[in-house]
Parts: sequence; C-alpha cells; structure tokens
Amino acid sequence: MENTTTTDGEETETEIVSASVSEPELAEPEQPEELADLDEEDETEESVGSGFVSGAFGITSLVLAVASLTGGWLGTVYGSRAEYIVELKTTQQSTQASLNAFHSNWHAQAALGGIFALAALLIGAGVLASPSVLLSGRNPAWARATALGGIILALIGLLLAALTWFNVLAPGLTAPASGG
Repeated sequence: MENTTTTDGEETETEIVSASVSEPELAEPEQPEELADLDEEDETEESVGSGFVSGAFGITSLVLAVASLTGGWLGTVYGSRAEYIVELKTTQQSTQASLNAFHSNWHAQAALGGIFALAALLIGAGVLASPSVLLSGRNPAWARATALGGIILALIGLLLAALTWFNVLAPGLTAPASGG
C-alpha cells in the first residue's frame, strides 16, 4: 500500500500490484528424423583445421612428382656428368664408346627421376596417412586432393623411370659394324 496526495489535498491509498510478465514459450518445430540425425552428426564431427602444414606437404609432393616427369636442370646436369665419367673411363674413343656414354646419361636421368618420384610418393602418402597416425582429425579436402595428385603423378614418374632404366622405352644403341 502506498499513500499519495491528490491535487485537492486529499490523501488516498493505492495498492501496488506487481505481476511478472513472462515471455510466451516458443515451441520447437518438429524436425524429420533425417534432419535430426544430421544435426547430431555435425555436433560430434571433429573440426577440420586450416591444413597449412598438410597442404604445404601436398604441394611439395606434387612439385616433386612434376620434377620427376620433366627431369629439369638437375637431371640434365646429372646425366651429363654420368656421360663424361663413362667417356673418361674408356681407353679408346670409338663410336660404340660414345653411344655407351650417351646411354649412361639416359640411365642417370632415369635414376634421378625415380628418386624424385619416390620422394613425391612418400610425402603424398604421408599427407594422406597423417590424420590417422597423429590422431589429429582430418585434413581439408584441398590438401588431400593435392597430395593425391602428387601420388598419381609420382606413380607415373616411377613407371617411366623403371621403363627407362630397364631399356624398355629406348633400348641401348649399337654402332653398326664397320666394313673394312
């Protein structure tokens, strides 16, 4: 109760009633069971990181695989070195000796391409296997796709290196017999 004075000078008592105003309860809409299952799966799914490290290794795998296919500057230098070593070891300079030196160049480039392809294969496989090994969740899709591309190109590079090494692509050259 509260006493108040009116403009006429009379005192009146007023009763103050407090009522709590409640917000209307909002009913949650019914969802089909399929959607409810998806919501539960999203909450339990582990978060995927940015993939910076796995992406860097995936790109490294891809670049090494491309280098195994193209040979590049290092393959040319290594092949020329192998050719010169064979030429230095031969006692007589003949046509067949020159062809053998060229063939050693071919083998050296195949060996270097195989090494790059094997490195690309191992790094790419490491990127794809790392989440299960490290128990760290999942790599992002772009990192897995890059690593898989590196693995595929590395397998092609390994196949070409093996075919080159075993003289399937280009057998060794033989000088014709000189008629004398």
